[in-house]
Amino acid sequence: MTIRTVDYRVKGKVQGVFFRAFARDLAHQHGIVGWVKNDPSGDVVGTAQGSPEALEKFKEGLQKGPEHAKVTGVEFTNEASLDRPQFQDFEKVRNPRPS
Repeated sequence: MTIRTVDYRVKGKVQGVFFRAFARDLAHQHGIVGWVKNDPSGDVVGTAQGSPEALEKFKEGLQKGPEHAKVTGVEFTNEASLDRPQFQDFEKVRNPRPS
């Protein structure tokens, strides 16, 4: 089975609207592994890995987002083939709290 990986950055009103939970649920629905987190810039960023077909569906979902999000753009970078996934699940990463 061919595995693809891609990094993504979702721009717009994407924090405070359950976007990370949406991405996690979308990943689980399509068999995607990787991670997602809020970026200090206000974007949501992450890495997704899965079959080419599943990855395309995941990318389409990110461009729509959850109900209260306003996605203005999604950047996909570092797309490549892998021999095997680098992750075992899809994790919603919490940002560390400032000390």
